[in-house]
Amino acid sequence: MLSTPVRGQNLEAAPIYRPANVVVLSLTTALIVVALYTWYPVLPVILQHRGASSFAVSTVYTLIALAAALLQLQGGRLADRFGRRLLLALPTFIAAVLYGVVWWSSDWQVLAIALIIMNASGALQSPSFTALTAESVPPSHRAQAFSTFQFATGLATLAGPAIGAILLPTLGVRPLMAMTAIASLAAAVVRITMLKDTKRGRPSQPFHIRHAFSGRLRHLTMASTAFLAVAALTVNGPFIALYAHNEGHLTSSIVNLLFSVGWLPAVVLSFWLGRRIEAFGSARALGIGVAGHLGILGVWLLLRGAFPMMIALAASFLFYQLAVIAWGTLRMEQVGQENAGAALGAIGTVAGIVSAGGPILGGALGSFLGPYAAFLLAGLMGAWTLLALRRLPEV
Repeated sequence: MLSTPVRGQNLEAAPIYRPANVVVLSLTTALIVVALYTWYPVLPVILQHRGASSFAVSTVYTLIALAAALLQLQGGRLADRFGRRLLLALPTFIAAVLYGVVWWSSDWQVLAIALIIMNASGALQSPSFTALTAESVPPSHRAQAFSTFQFATGLATLAGPAIGAILLPTLGVRPLMAMTAIASLAAAVVRITMLKDTKRGRPSQPFHIRHAFSGRLRHLTMASTAFLAVAALTVNGPFIALYAHNEGHLTSSIVNLLFSVGWLPAVVLSFWLGRRIEAFGSARALGIGVAGHLGILGVWLLLRGAFPMMIALAASFLFYQLAVIAWGTLRMEQVGQENAGAALGAIGTVAGIVSAGGPILGGALGSFLGPYAAFLLAGLMGAWTLLALRRLPEV
């Protein structure tokens, strides 16, 4: 027999999950990444060919990294108020226009400014990527949702450079930039028409960036900052490639192969890693991933020869992939629901700005301490990550 609700009783509607969002977001992102990575890995060469100096290239990369962090808080606030779908689609339309601009212009300054603006608009998207992925499925399936996204984008990251290696010598870079504009436009149309919002409406309490340093969020902010610093000094930085080339005496083509083959197990095993996170818990899985990534990378530094270095790097990347998937799940567990976008944005802004200095500091220390300096700094950031994770409250 069904009971009749009592007037004034606080009844909470069951959440409506939209797992198709995860598929749409993963496939549209993969489409953009495939097109972009046909030419983006050789961006420094493109900039130099268009007249940029080496110092200008370094400056562009620094500004791109900062642009990708600065507007995340604003993007999160807008996503909490107007919905995730709009914040995911509109910057993609902007990117499509800007890719058209870099196709049209041959000036390196136009290319640099367009990429900086593009990353700034991408910062507006960033909190919505995490929030929509997590909110579209039940909490028990979040690790698998993030695994799906990492699997799709990981395959695209592998496929893009391979396609570029075939097309660049024959077509040149400008047609590939045009293809990226078309892919972005297609992705934007699909996102605005097929994504379904998971949250919308003005939060009852505003979220300020200072909240990222108070309560339970301060430990999440510290862990995220340290983890992104580890990424900036290892996977996302120049130091692994430079070490393999300068100290491991590997050619540029072998170094490129090192990364391509090294990432393959991490991509293929993404769903298995998601199940491990569900078994371990996201905080523990993030700690295991960071410790395993850095520990095996330490062994990698002692190896010589392409094959041993490739095997060790693949194992290290596997643990890193575990950490990335766990980090996405952990953030949504900790930030709560009402201000999820703003909280994710605040943490992303702080962590992104601080970690952007990692490669600069690693390079400066390398001038005095040698090629191991950046990896030692990454080890310290890893220890900071583990310490912050130990202080995270249970949720």
